[in-house]
Amino acid sequence: MQIVAPSSPPTQLADSSVFASKQRQVHDIPMSIINRPLPSQLEEAKVQQFMNDIQAGDTFTPIEVLRCIALDKKQYYMAFGGCHRFEAHKRLKSPTIPGVIIDVPPSSIRLHLGSSCPF
Repeated sequence: MQIVAPSSPPTQLADSSVFASKQRQVHDIPMSIINRPLPSQLEEAKVQQFMNDIQAGDTFTPIEVLRCIALDKKQYYMAFGGCHRFEAHKRLKSPTIPGVIIDVPPSSIRLHLGSSCPF
């Protein structure tokens, strides 16, 4: 699966997250490769508003997607935040979602998922 970087220059991100940095490039990440291993608690009105805004052409802060390469060399893409943005894109059947890819070691994913970790 190929992740496509937009043709425009990298988006400058505000330091609103421990992962955010001005050096991070925003990618159009295929929805099909992103795993959301923890159940989301969604506010329906917020999802509906995001759907309306996306359809109107508004843009949002990119979601953060953790990329982990397991010992078997398989790549895992996981998102733990951005649940309303992700759900809005999912319901709109968007093929991709703007996101920042953050490379993390397998131990970081195991910390989040414990015995539910797939590797």
